Amino acid sequence: MSEYDYESALWFCSVVTDSKIRKRLLAAFGTPEGVRSADEDALVSEGGLKEDSASLLCSSKADNRIGGILRKLDQANARFLWHEDSRFPKCLLAIDDAPLGLFVQGTLPAQSLPAVAVIGTRQSSAYGESVARQLGRSLGDSGVVVVSGLAMGIDAAAHQGCLEANGTTVAVLGSGIGSSYPRENEMLYRRIVKDGCVISEYAPGIPAMKHHFPHRNRLIAGLCDGVAVVEAKNRSGTLITVDRALEQGKSVYAVPGRITDRNSDGCNHLIREGAMLITGPGEILADLASTYGLMVTDGCDGHRVLAGTESSECPIDSSKNSKKKKMALESEEKIVYAFLRLSPKHFDQLVWESGMTPRELAQILGSLERSGWIEKAAGGWYRCSE
Repeated sequence: MSEYDYESALWFCSVVTDSKIRKRLLAAFGTPEGVRSADEDALVSEGGLKEDSASLLCSSKADNRIGGILRKLDQANARFLWHEDSRFPKCLLAIDDAPLGLFVQGTLPAQSLPAVAVIGTRQSSAYGESVARQLGRSLGDSGVVVVSGLAMGIDAAAHQGCLEANGTTVAVLGSGIGSSYPRENEMLYRRIVKDGCVISEYAPGIPAMKHHFPHRNRLIAGLCDGVAVVEAKNRSGTLITVDRALEQGKSVYAVPGRITDRNSDGCNHLIREGAMLITGPGEILADLASTYGLMVTDGCDGHRVLAGTESSECPIDSSKNSKKKKMALESEEKIVYAFLRLSPKHFDQLVWESGMTPRELAQILGSLERSGWIEKAAGGWYRCSE
């Protein structure tokens, strides 16, 4: 895309925020450059805009809007990606109502990595936040990208947990890139930008609007392989994300809750409707393993590789580690081994994270130890073999 075309796409996605109007204008004029070149009469007669909307759109061409947006992006160390850009997330191109452009701050994760959205209510309980944080931490620790919406409550807890494990997390905004919404999450926003990624369809300076959030939720669903709901009321924006995930053929997981707790109504309803009941991250990892082929070998750069990212560029030698790579593991063994990849863990912690009974876990740990994958340390701790 030429520089002029890039600026036209940037202008188009910055000033036209309604997706239906965007599509109508592109159908009429072909490209953002064509829209930008159209006069007010053409925008009304061919583009179907009302006269006042056409006038506002035309005035935005003459007020150096592009220069202002470029300066704001530069100040935030952010960038704009048109959907034809090779760096644009391919998973979002496959969804209905695919975004035409994205504003990105931070580093987009590798598109080959598995991703799970951890979402829930803003009015969360301390228990719900603890569960979301532990899910985020365990998924991040296992190399799964954690996606959420940077809202208060469950979203923030999931992001925080992932960051605590030095994992990769992606926040999807319902407001303009470059500033935190809500303000209380500003420090968390900065940490995500540093160690993960923040994305939005909205340009810097566009405020959070109520109708932006249902639209944002389709991106959260589109970026992930599955959606985990921790706490949600029956009438909740969280369930919009679930609906979009189901439309896209994604897995849906739900944490069960007390029948007297309104924050559990949505999760319990989802379970009745067929969502996978989860009591820990192990069940999510097991589903990813069976669906996407969870791998526990090392990649060329020394990091673990998950979900079908096997590369033919990695040379295979005859070392002890090479022999390990050729050994087959059962799915439950892969899950437990994945938990131990970054750091040693205590038996009790593994029980919670895996969702297994102590007896089941002890059998799997024994099998991994006999095969030379892990070592048992003093005090009930386990670690990967060197």
